[in-house]
Amino acid sequence: MHSNFITPPDYVETVLVINLEDTEKLQAAVAATNRPYNIYFYNDTMNEPDWLMLVRSKADVVLDADLASPLEYFNK
Repeated sequence: MHSNFITPPDYVETVLVINLEDTEKLQAAVAATNRPYNIYFYNDTMNEPDWLMLVRSKADVVLDADLASPLEYFNK
């Protein structure tokens, strides 16, 4: 585990990705953006609803792979 120390003018966007089965393409898309992100992953089998609600409340963006491809967000 690590910590991020962030000073102005930098900003690290926090993204929650839900129900993504294959992370390899997403990792490549994020690397290609050349922007820093904190990305949390969750899927329904984890059965951690309290953790999910905590992260959801802190995330700048929530991407549900059951509704749309998270790759679209990072490939914009």
